[in-house]
Amino acid sequence: MIGRDALPRHYPARPAPAPWRWLIAVVLAATVLAGCASAPRPPVASGPASEPLPLRDYSPRAPRLLDLRSDDVLMQAAGLIGTRYRFGGSRPETGFDCSGFTSWVFAEAAGIQLPRTAREQFVQSGPVVARDALQAGDLVFFEQSRRGIDHVGIYVGEGRFVHAPSRGGRVRIDSLSLPHWQRSFEGARRPLANRP
Repeated sequence: MIGRDALPRHYPARPAPAPWRWLIAVVLAATVLAGCASAPRPPVASGPASEPLPLRDYSPRAPRLLDLRSDDVLMQAAGLIGTRYRFGGSRPETGFDCSGFTSWVFAEAAGIQLPRTAREQFVQSGPVVARDALQAGDLVFFEQSRRGIDHVGIYVGEGRFVHAPSRGGRVRIDSLSLPHWQRSFEGARRPLANRP
């Protein structure tokens, strides 16, 4: 028979705890106990409760209606992303040109009838809006050919607009900061201003 020391050990012996482990445990316990000890709270004054402050200038007003038409316009326009371009097109089934796209979106989403061409929309579609004051739902206009306004899109926010770009293209979102659109930007209008 072979001696006990000759058998392989399946479970190694547990090493003796290092002295630094005890030191960590003592410091941790002292920290926890020190955190529990705190200065006593000052006594709470007894007496009548404080009076509530009166509401300043409270006068009931009619609730302000939230205008969600710009959201409707953006949702309608976003749903048409990928629709093919077609010169003279004004319906999703057949395709859109730029002004056909904006006319269809505003008619469907907000019940607003826009003129049919980009040039007419530029003249007749609400108040002028400065570029730094653009809001979602504003129309943005471009002159790409030196023959006057010839392109329109719908501003969606964060410097981007959705439009039906050109032959062979599809409705998409582009950035106003792209060099082509920066060069050709001519102005903006707000068709949703002061409309019921």
